[in-house]
Amino acid sequence: MSRNILVVDDDPNVVEILTESLRGRGYRTEAAYSGEEAVEKYDSFQPDLVVLDILLPNKNGFEVCDEIRARDTHRDVPIIIISANSIPDSMVRVFSAGAQDYIKKPFSIKEITAKIENFLSQAHKRKDLREQNLLLEGEVLKGQEDYVRVNRSLKKKVLDMKTLFGLSQDLNKLMDPEELINILSLTVIGQLGIESVSLFYTFDESSPYISYAGGKGTQKGILSSIRLSREVGLSMELLKTQDILALSGGSLSEAAEREAQFLRNFGFDLCFPLIVKSRLTGIVFIGKKMNGQDYTSEELDLFKSICNSAATGLENARLYSELQNTYLSTIKVLVSTIEAKDTYTCGHTERVADYAKMIAEEMDLSKKDREIVSFGAALHDIGKLGVYENILNKPGALTESEWEIVRSHPEVGANIIKNMKFLEAACDLVRHHHERLDGKGYPDGLKGNEISLGARIVAVADSFDAMTSDRPYRQAYTTREAMMQLRKQKDKFDQEIVSYLEVLVKKGKILKGID
Repeated sequence: MSRNILVVDDDPNVVEILTESLRGRGYRTEAAYSGEEAVEKYDSFQPDLVVLDILLPNKNGFEVCDEIRARDTHRDVPIIIISANSIPDSMVRVFSAGAQDYIKKPFSIKEITAKIENFLSQAHKRKDLREQNLLLEGEVLKGQEDYVRVNRSLKKKVLDMKTLFGLSQDLNKLMDPEELINILSLTVIGQLGIESVSLFYTFDESSPYISYAGGKGTQKGILSSIRLSREVGLSMELLKTQDILALSGGSLSEAAEREAQFLRNFGFDLCFPLIVKSRLTGIVFIGKKMNGQDYTSEELDLFKSICNSAATGLENARLYSELQNTYLSTIKVLVSTIEAKDTYTCGHTERVADYAKMIAEEMDLSKKDREIVSFGAALHDIGKLGVYENILNKPGALTESEWEIVRSHPEVGANIIKNMKFLEAACDLVRHHHERLDGKGYPDGLKGNEISLGARIVAVADSFDAMTSDRPYRQAYTTREAMMQLRKQKDKFDQEIVSYLEVLVKKGKILKGID
């Protein structure tokens, strides 16, 4: 299906080159030459993606971007900003305005079309998933109506359709595959009264295999070494029938029978495919019921409904992860841009992220909290995109106005990432990693426990790396000297976190600046 692309630039030559190239690739295009015209064309043309220049008559590109996001909250249309400017303020505004990417002029057609195709592909997948979610929820609601109409009574431990509808919504909202698989396993075991359940799955669309992804009541160690082909055997049988398959069935192909015989040794009795858009993404295997009875038709229907909900939920999680990776790739480029500007901080961001992650692990924080700390630490200095290079590399003392610009970077950084949903929780760490326990930090003057644990962790990791790195005005401290400084500054740093850092140093996990 052809996609609509709106190209907005006040330079007719740029518009002509882009529109002709995109039409040659099968896209429908519309052009606008001013900010006001861009908003009008957006409403009438309903584009699937916008290529938007910053410097425009009437309204600049940022104002257009803000207006599009405010007027059209239900459509997640990708916006790619193009500009001849690469000044820090422009790059910061790109992401705070809700655009997905920034390309500096002059650009190559190959570069911009590759980005366009990537963003359109992701947007299309998200749209398909939303439609599939609605379809699935509609089927569940229809089932609920049928259930009421015929007055069936599913017996104990069998979900009623209303609960299944809630489960479907819950699974589709989860973005952590591990948590989703755990809920799937517990739900199947609890509601069907079975001994074991296992999921074989792949998050890689191009992989020819599915592997053990999780389950309950099974021999995880052995199953983890097993791969099943997505192209032959049980996968092919399930893709054809798209229904429950008995592993003891007599009509299996030779390849499917070999796999079935092997899996029966682990106590599995039945299996059902997870299918998304005609692609088999996984197989759920279940064992016998604990009471030794056969499955009822209602129980089998329930099993299929749970699996269908899980298939959609897992695909949502996969696409969410793919979107995360795209954003993170862009952000990594931005971080490298920062370090290229500041010659004395090369590798600083990566080290701070490593230290913060190790501290969070040593503190035994939850997986989710460790992830937030990792993201926050990796992005803590992204606001330095708004600081000019001559200020970052100034060998002498900064003037008051220069110091104010530097002090703005936590707030600027938080504004850059606030529109990236999966980074919302990390905003706090980016904004507050320069706060102090005594309330004399910036930008908000928080004190004590008003500062989040994650921000306090990043503050310690950031300062430790800064102390053990050379600066224009001093040589690096040794590890011992840095730890003494952190201990001495009790009014600034959380001493419990400093203790965890000290444990890591003593374990030999942190070697930088060792004396």
